[in-house]
Amino acid sequence: MSRTYQERSRQKTKLNNHEYPTVTAIESDFRRMILNAKAFNEKSSQLFSDAEKIRKAVSNFMVENNPAYKTEDYKPFPTPVPENWEAQLTSDDIETKDDVARASATPGAHEEEGLGGSFEGDTFQEAQEKIVAEMLNLKNDDDELIVGPFINLPSRELRDYYRIIKHPVSLRSVQKAVQGVRGRDKATGVSNFKSWATFEEETSCIWKNAYHYNEDGSDISEAARLLEAYFYRRLAEAKKVVAEPPQPKVKLRMPAKSPEPPKITLKFGSSKPSGTAGVSVDNEALKRQQDLVNAGMNGQASIRASPRNPPGGPPNVTTANGVPSLQASQDKRSGSRDKPAINGVKTETSMGQSPAPGTVVVSADRGTSLDARPSPSPAMMPPPPAMLTPRLPSGSPHPQSHSANHYGSTGYSSATQFDSTRRQSGKEALITNLSISTHPGLKIDKHFHLDVLPSLTTTQQSITITLPSSYYYLQLIPTLAPSVMHRPYKIFVTVNSNRIVPTPQRPDESDARKSLYEHRVVPGLNRIEFEMVAGTPRGAPKIGTGPDLEVEKVTIFVHLMRA
Repeated sequence: MSRTYQERSRQKTKLNNHEYPTVTAIESDFRRMILNAKAFNEKSSQLFSDAEKIRKAVSNFMVENNPAYKTEDYKPFPTPVPENWEAQLTSDDIETKDDVARASATPGAHEEEGLGGSFEGDTFQEAQEKIVAEMLNLKNDDDELIVGPFINLPSRELRDYYRIIKHPVSLRSVQKAVQGVRGRDKATGVSNFKSWATFEEETSCIWKNAYHYNEDGSDISEAARLLEAYFYRRLAEAKKVVAEPPQPKVKLRMPAKSPEPPKITLKFGSSKPSGTAGVSVDNEALKRQQDLVNAGMNGQASIRASPRNPPGGPPNVTTANGVPSLQASQDKRSGSRDKPAINGVKTETSMGQSPAPGTVVVSADRGTSLDARPSPSPAMMPPPPAMLTPRLPSGSPHPQSHSANHYGSTGYSSATQFDSTRRQSGKEALITNLSISTHPGLKIDKHFHLDVLPSLTTTQQSITITLPSSYYYLQLIPTLAPSVMHRPYKIFVTVNSNRIVPTPQRPDESDARKSLYEHRVVPGLNRIEFEMVAGTPRGAPKIGTGPDLEVEKVTIFVHLMRA
């Protein structure tokens, strides 16, 4: 078999001697040289990779410069192998075993034996190495290597690529990570990926970056799809028979259990003081208070007024068995005196402890009534409204009801709360359109698209959409008004309370009025908010009486159905 270097030398000699009758003859010799290199060298060798690069360069050149391609039935072909070609070889043309070893040796390369086979008996490390080695030698139906663009990262001279792609990944970088290479250190033989999930996450960046940077339907995008399908098929087979290594467990040291707070014990059954700590309740006094409340609520006549009243003080209230009421005892302890009621409206002069609900108070001129005293002081209470009708004396034990509001005006107008959301006349919307669509990289039959137009009356609006589980990746493109370009503005975009930034675009595709946002939504309800703030142009006079800043807000509730 002829070596690549000598084949190239012979072609150069024939070109200098003008021995090629047509361009097709030149292309045929190149194809013979490439086939020889691929058939003789290992797929993982550098010579095999170089031969594939030459094939692509020759194919692209010949399509444009070989007149034979203008014929519809023309198909390129390699130069036929001459008869008795082995007898024509010289000693310099024959490869030795050492030459084969030098040509096919590649640092970190794996043998082809067993590629595409079963993972039975493989360790977690061996399974990852096998998958990466198979991907490095993946071919299409025409027996052509399709992973050439993904083996190594693009040249650093391609600045546009590294500006758009934030996390570049190649098959070589994944292979080094599987071999345990960190930085410039030597390989440890232990994979940096400790689980199938981390291995999948890093490897998937290869085709995700290809979809993001290249156009749909391009050769690189199609090759990325084949690589993605092959990877997930082999990964699923490996997961069935190869278990992940045990993950390290994190032990949390919790503080010692705090002592329980002291308990409060309620002891019933005796009104005598007890030597034990706790709270004691007098059952008899409690029963007397309950009787007073029940008697007042039912309008019973078992409560009578004592004829002895201190001068200027409140009337003494006693029950049928001569027990003073709670109201009288509290007034006596506090020493407070209530001023007489004016027009049926009672005025309190001091703050005291609020009595039990439904305390019964006896009035000499109106009989028995219920008076629940509020605990706040009169200074803290709003004044009674002017339209309240004074209570007239009556024999009813219940206060007179009134449908009017018992609290005065607070001075707050609810209409001012919504003034900022109303769009002023003559002002256009800051966001003239909001485009919501599924990501073009999703493998779905029919894509979703929706345009949200601004409201004519309000600056804030919200919509709710329901999407199937396969529509989990969205593109959001807000279009700003032309007048905003001459004003200072800021736009905030959040998805489920997490702020996101615009996705970088190519210079020929970018538009100052349009920004591209891409984000993944989760099953269930998702909240996407677009909020924009714009000020007045510098030096421009203020129009109208509204605020100097304008706010536009659009909220989208996306309900993603579960699979």
